[in-house]
Amino acid sequence: MDYRRARNTASAISWAVTALAFSAFVFLASEGAGVAVTAVAAGVAFLIAFVARRSTFALVDARLYRKYLGHGSSKLVSDFVERIRTCFTMPEFVQAIRESLERALDASVVLIRSNPWEVIYESPAALTADPGLVPKLKHNFRELSEGLVFIDDRFNLTVSNAGARGFSVFCKGYYFFVFSRVCPFVDQDAYRVLYGELLIFFDRVLTVAKLFDIAALTKEWRQIAETQRTFLPEMLPEQPKLSLAAYWRPLVNVSGDYYDAIRIDDDRTLLVMGDVSGKGLGAALVMGIVINTIRAANDKTDLAALLRACDGAIRGMGFDDKYTVMFLGLVDVGAKRMRYVNAAMSEQFIVVRTIKGPVIKRLPSNCGIIGLVPVRTVEVEEVELRTDDTIVLATDGLTEIESAEGVVLDQSPEFLKLMATAVDATIDDLVDRLATLGETYVADRKLRDDITILAAKVGRLWD
Repeated sequence: MDYRRARNTASAISWAVTALAFSAFVFLASEGAGVAVTAVAAGVAFLIAFVARRSTFALVDARLYRKYLGHGSSKLVSDFVERIRTCFTMPEFVQAIRESLERALDASVVLIRSNPWEVIYESPAALTADPGLVPKLKHNFRELSEGLVFIDDRFNLTVSNAGARGFSVFCKGYYFFVFSRVCPFVDQDAYRVLYGELLIFFDRVLTVAKLFDIAALTKEWRQIAETQRTFLPEMLPEQPKLSLAAYWRPLVNVSGDYYDAIRIDDDRTLLVMGDVSGKGLGAALVMGIVINTIRAANDKTDLAALLRACDGAIRGMGFDDKYTVMFLGLVDVGAKRMRYVNAAMSEQFIVVRTIKGPVIKRLPSNCGIIGLVPVRTVEVEEVELRTDDTIVLATDGLTEIESAEGVVLDQSPEFLKLMATAVDATIDDLVDRLATLGETYVADRKLRDDITILAAKVGRLWD
């Protein structure tokens, strides 16, 4: 039995036990009780049974995952998947192949670009050194559609990994062939996760390559800007008790500002706001690396781990002068709190309703910049959230705009008055008015930086 079958079996058993326990409780509670009492008891029993089943199944699922994917050959494949998540270039991917496949799995690998049929990498092994191998792979696999298949001893397709000599993945124009005698001992779900991660990786490689090609060959910065916009969310997620709105205005075609809002579940949303040093292609690349690193992370609730992953990814690009400041906020309306890290950004804001009127709370920096030197310690802070609380995140392109008299925007009466209306305004209206204030605050002078705003308003928490 593999992980998926074991998980489905455990799920079915848990539902059966829950239904049996619920039925028994309702039956016992109904004896000698009225209809109203029985209905209330049934409702309470259902809620308890549902919560208990979900918590118990989560523990069982974690144990099953460790049992089937957390040891042996499956773990080695999972370790390779983890390496892929931090790869952004082909040289990094090849290094991961050498360390996590060739050494750990004793595997032989062939990586081919489909058009033209060009070998990008092949392992220094007897199997891959055979001059007849690549032509045979081309004959047997070139007409296949995208997906993952298994390979037998004659380099033909086989229906499962039982007795397979290897496997092949075709996605995003790349063929990835892996030959290893441990393939039959790897859990099927490990292959599914690997295929999904390879899809993300090759898409990431193509996006970065596209940016370089456009810059080097055409010099069409407008195309670079259009590609950069694909890193930003096309639309913000819809959450039951959290309203979101955003504004993004680059000073020139290519911006260093970025934002994101990632739905984790009905209660939790990850808010991202950041600013990369400089402008142009380098800033666009770093922006893409940061956003992709966060989106690819398995655990988006571990803010410290997300910051360290972004830090390592930026430093791995080899830039001497590129870094980012960023704010990560994990909004949890179920727990009525926001955990956050402000990594060297200007102060961010939460507007709360009090009996004395709206109060603007400032969230100062509590961490250093990301991407220059390794991040050692990350302090995650927490604030309470209540109904109508409004979170306003903005880059310094907005908050540090100066008036003709030298007053920065976030200290001005106009800004403070507008922010005080946040608890009563709709989130879209608030963002529009903030953007308008930023663009008009300079009067007849020109703006000097990008403006980016991401705002979130908490709905009624007592429902």
